Amino acid sequence: MRVKVLLAVVCLILPVAHAAAQSTTGTISGQVSDSQGLALPGVTVTATSPNLQGVRETVTSENGDFILPLLPSGTYQLVFDLAGFQRQERAVSLAPTQVLPLQIQLGVAALSETIQVVGRTADVLTQTSQIATNFNQDLMSTLPTQRDYRAVMLMAPAVHPTGPSGNFSVAGSMSFENLYMVNGVSLNENLRGQAQDLVIEDALQETTVATAGISAEFGRFGGGVVNMVTKSGGNQFSGTFRETLANDDWRALVPKRENDPFANDTKLDDVVPTHEYTVGGPVIRDRVWFFTAGRLQTNALNRQLVITNIPYVFTDKSKRFEGKVTYSLDSNHRVQGAFTKINRDETNGTFSTATSMDLASLYNRSLPEDLFTLNYTGVITPNFFLEGRYSQRQLTFVGSGSIYTDLIQGTLLIDPAGRRYNAPTFCGVCTDEERDNQDIFVKGSYFLSTTGSGSHNLVVGFDSFKDVRLANNYQSGSNYRLTNAPAVLNGTDLIYTFVSGTTRFQWNPIFVESQGTDFRTNSVFVNDNWTISDRLTANLGLRWDHNDGVDGNGMQVSTSNAFSPRLGVVWDPTGQQRWSVTANVAKYVAGLLNSIADQTSPAGNSDTYEFLYTGPSINTNPANRISNAAAIQQMFDWFNANGGASLPTAGAPTVRGVSPQVQGSLDSPHVWEYASGVSRQFGSRGAVRADFVYRDYGGFYVWRTDMTTGRAVDNRPFAPSSVAGRPYDLTLVENDDEGLLSRQYTGLSLQAQYRGGTRYDFGGNYTISRAWGNVEGETVPNGPISSGSNGRDAVLHYPEYRGEWNYPEGDLSIDQRHRARLWLNVTPITGLTLSVLQALESGVPYSGSNQNGALVNGIDARPYVTNPGYVTPPDGANNQYFFTARDAFRMEGQKRTDFAAMYTYGLPTGGGRRVDLYIQGQLINLFNQFQLCGCGGSAAFALGGNVQNQNIDSAVRTNVTHPALYQ
Repeated sequence: MRVKVLLAVVCLILPVAHAAAQSTTGTISGQVSDSQGLALPGVTVTATSPNLQGVRETVTSENGDFILPLLPSGTYQLVFDLAGFQRQERAVSLAPTQVLPLQIQLGVAALSETIQVVGRTADVLTQTSQIATNFNQDLMSTLPTQRDYRAVMLMAPAVHPTGPSGNFSVAGSMSFENLYMVNGVSLNENLRGQAQDLVIEDALQETTVATAGISAEFGRFGGGVVNMVTKSGGNQFSGTFRETLANDDWRALVPKRENDPFANDTKLDDVVPTHEYTVGGPVIRDRVWFFTAGRLQTNALNRQLVITNIPYVFTDKSKRFEGKVTYSLDSNHRVQGAFTKINRDETNGTFSTATSMDLASLYNRSLPEDLFTLNYTGVITPNFFLEGRYSQRQLTFVGSGSIYTDLIQGTLLIDPAGRRYNAPTFCGVCTDEERDNQDIFVKGSYFLSTTGSGSHNLVVGFDSFKDVRLANNYQSGSNYRLTNAPAVLNGTDLIYTFVSGTTRFQWNPIFVESQGTDFRTNSVFVNDNWTISDRLTANLGLRWDHNDGVDGNGMQVSTSNAFSPRLGVVWDPTGQQRWSVTANVAKYVAGLLNSIADQTSPAGNSDTYEFLYTGPSINTNPANRISNAAAIQQMFDWFNANGGASLPTAGAPTVRGVSPQVQGSLDSPHVWEYASGVSRQFGSRGAVRADFVYRDYGGFYVWRTDMTTGRAVDNRPFAPSSVAGRPYDLTLVENDDEGLLSRQYTGLSLQAQYRGGTRYDFGGNYTISRAWGNVEGETVPNGPISSGSNGRDAVLHYPEYRGEWNYPEGDLSIDQRHRARLWLNVTPITGLTLSVLQALESGVPYSGSNQNGALVNGIDARPYVTNPGYVTPPDGANNQYFFTARDAFRMEGQKRTDFAAMYTYGLPTGGGRRVDLYIQGQLINLFNQFQLCGCGGSAAFALGGNVQNQNIDSAVRTNVTHPALYQ
């Protein structure tokens, strides 16, 4: 597919000073010795930076050791000074959370002289056991990218955009297991674990993506850690204004193909501007800085309803604002407060663009969100340091669903193919949904320099994270759905038809409203960054996480504990800080998942009762049709006249609080990681790094129903008469402690960066990897799922009715064997920068299966198995059936070249000030390299469903006979 986007930018910069301090800090430490290698005590070490308020200073110990902690990330000028020795200066770059080791030698001063050591490229790639990539926002703004965290993740190794809806899997993780942070504060959304857009792109200073070897200070993740740092002002006033122009009409349409799901793709000719600004500077020089930023955009997309083909325009209007104040009592004590506010309004939103058939399915909603952070860092003594942080994030869903609650306009209709009409999904006027979190973080560190055993930077901390979700999940405005309700197309209108013996009433009542979940993780961690010698350092850490989870009904569902050991070693074979060899072993424990731990609660979760309509068919005779409203009314008149909810149910209902249940305590999933690597620094301009990573995931969430779990009886006082006292097979939500599910990842990543002066710079990464196992753990419609909850990978859910055909081992749908990002900036003439970004990605696997829950050729497992005593054994509707290998086929890969050209013109203003004007144009997919690709979705359904623009092999489409699995 060829997509063209023109990005016009005008930027006003007052003084040149870039931005500044932030609450996510790094550490510079090391040892100073003389030319003979003997330790030098008493050396004064001074650090200055545009990002630092004042000057930080320390003195080397009697063993020559020094440490400068709690430093805002950025570029630093270090000065090492001792009477009788050469004064040495070193320029370094410090990334967020990085511990940068330095070995400095001072020669005897023959004269008063200074040795200037030029700063090096990509220090974050070398001299550290953490496998991470750091990208400055200046680079991301120059390249043809979106400039947000997604663009940075696409530039990082071991990151694969192959999760549901293109979400990111890091080193084989599920996409909801990453930890996203801004200034050290979690941005993860509560339900699907994705990052909220609480950052203004021009306010970003830099972003670090850590994929392995991660310190014990970080927890509640099983994938990677993404650390975004925003600007904070400085000692000079500075500001920017950016105007970005985009137009849906500037892209090329996908080439039309037979049976192509994108064949009706249309474009909207509307120029959409995005306004961004930043302003920062001093209130009191070196004492009080301020920073503020804003982003305003109204995005419009042309969409088209399915079947009726009615066009409509979806708009997304968002306003983001950030304010930050940084106060420094002196260079050793700093307090920072930040507040981010987002107002977002959507017009003509829908539950699914692929299934909505009429304008009545659309809704308007608002998504207000804010984030407040208060952070303190302090040097209490030369050896003792303290950091504390409080944060609170609030997100509210207002109007997500129908504005009607009556039976006529508030009832959702669904045809036999799953297409929706008559009313929006969910209720938009029942109760607003709140997804919030709160975090309290305290960390103390002590620097210990000892004779003979090196130096230790000991860190002890406490982290208390609270995940809160208040939601009453009404499935429609009226609490009713009519399913298997075909609609006849008459021009662009739908004629509602209801067939006797086929159409069903689906009633989704919520009998208990949610009190709000309270899932807390209280953590204690200890970490020692141990400099053993000038060639060997180690990072020793241990983290303890305690879950205290209470669901929306006030029931305790988790009191679990987990230890996470971390060990990393860095060896410098030459002692010249050019080579480093690393090795890591670590255990990471994910956070307790709100959507899983609360799924058994009757509070806020709807029951599902289905009743078969057996009255006269309605509107099936063209000569005797009535209006759609009258047809729905006639349906409910029959329903109520025949007993309503007291009618016998069609199939087993879903009853919240009866089955499934959490008995005991849910544990958090975990992963063991083993990694090793080697890096090389080339002078002050280049660096390369290679890392091998192996991960083994475990502790997955599962549904277990077997002959030992017994039965549950619906004795709820509010149970409808049609099901009161009814027995059910008891399903337990728990962890896979038997190790029947597997998920593994192995990968080799290569990274390189080189800075060729002011004329050019380039870099890139390449990852060759494999992800395999028998558990996917998430889907596009549901996000995170328990194994077996929708029939997928159901190892323990009715095991007598399962076989290897239900959960075969193979390459997972996230598996992307090859992935590379290469970038180049060239400045042929002063002011003009040409940028190229090359993407190379191999395709992901897919299989032939009934992953959408439909029966394959009518196959039902029940006739082949003697029922050992279940009340309701499973049929094909909740029994996933692989009729090929899990990884039988692969989507095509992707090759894409993006190009940007930026011209900067400096306006002379005098007085030491500077104004730069620049304009940038971007051309995405320069060579129109269209491929059929997986595009980050789930594996295709060979017998219909999400085919994702991929022609399924004809052999897969042939009829499949039932294998001899039940003999």
